[in-house]
Amino acid sequence: MKLFCVFKLHERISSGILIFITIVSLLWLNCSSNGDFRVTVYSSEGQAIVGARIAGGIDWDYFCVETDFEGNALLPDHARGQWARIYKNNFYPLIIEELTPGLYLIEPTPQRFTSIGEIEGDAIRFDAAQIITITYHGDYHVYTYSDQQVTEIVLAQLPAGVRFFKVFGDTLWLSTHGEGFYVYSLQNPQQPQQICHLDISGYNIRPFAVKDTILAVGIREGPLRIFSFDYSGQYQELASIGDYWVNDMTFISHYLIVNGCVTGNIQSQPIIYDVQDPANPQLIYTGSQPDSWTGILYENFLVLHPYYWNNNGSTGYKLLDLTNPASPQELGPFPTDVTLAYVIEDNIAIGERYEQMPSVAVLNGAITSGFNTVAILSEMLGEGFGGSLPPYYIVGNQLWKLSD
Repeated sequence: MKLFCVFKLHERISSGILIFITIVSLLWLNCSSNGDFRVTVYSSEGQAIVGARIAGGIDWDYFCVETDFEGNALLPDHARGQWARIYKNNFYPLIIEELTPGLYLIEPTPQRFTSIGEIEGDAIRFDAAQIITITYHGDYHVYTYSDQQVTEIVLAQLPAGVRFFKVFGDTLWLSTHGEGFYVYSLQNPQQPQQICHLDISGYNIRPFAVKDTILAVGIREGPLRIFSFDYSGQYQELASIGDYWVNDMTFISHYLIVNGCVTGNIQSQPIIYDVQDPANPQLIYTGSQPDSWTGILYENFLVLHPYYWNNNGSTGYKLLDLTNPASPQELGPFPTDVTLAYVIEDNIAIGERYEQMPSVAVLNGAITSGFNTVAILSEMLGEGFGGSLPPYYIVGNQLWKLSD
């Protein structure tokens, strides 16, 4: 495993001009003099993959190299024997326990993403005619789109420091860093109109839930607060209860569903209050989920992720059916090959960290039987998933279309 180099110095021709020096490098067994080595990446269908990334190592030993038009990449010597991953959009990532010179095959996903154009922010509203987004800095965008392009038609400035938002019909609610809540009418989405500002204090305001004139507010660690309000901007705190870490909240009938846990007890999820009398909330359920670490709310379900990653690289989930919040029913477990981050429809979900690496995956299946990955984006992820109206998805500040 040596590098043999042949140097040939061309003599001067009669004109006295030195033409050039040719250096011919002969590589044997994909190696160079300093120990660098070559890796080749092909699809499972036998085609060279251009732009596949081979990455691994940590800190000073980190490496990331892209393949050329022949599917080849030259890796540094310190990558030899390292754990590595090979990835590219629209292919399943390949995990390698010990990287060595040679040929590696990666498998294309059944469906493919095609980039349409740039788009900024998370989708407030996503329909067939237009997309409305907002950024953390309060930039409010309205886009039209087709399969060929994205066109921005409105850019407006709403309050900065947006942490969470929810849309109820034509009404947009924003929670912000330190400035409480802003409420806007989207009856004319190209000209959002402020309805009111609820100047509820709390820098760590996290998710919230709204029902009629009742507002429930959670923070990172601390009590849930229940307020009454009106759309003139007046509000009154009715109750402050418990000590919770809150990921999300919603109302089902007169029950407040808290997707979170008692501070310091990650297994105690979810928490459910009867708030028929909002000034006197009644705790009716505290979960016990020793095998789950977090969840996502979808319609009348709480989707619970397993606490530990399975040895074979797959994962799964359980459901709590909250149709009757006073008596949640556990369903599952159900299989999935990546941790669910969002459920879009009963048969479509979004996953993150396929094979424990940064990625955004689209999964098909059914909420009550399981999901499997059909497409993956593993490059240019930016801020990650920003909303969807299948087959269109916002990922990494790009609008993508998914097709077979």
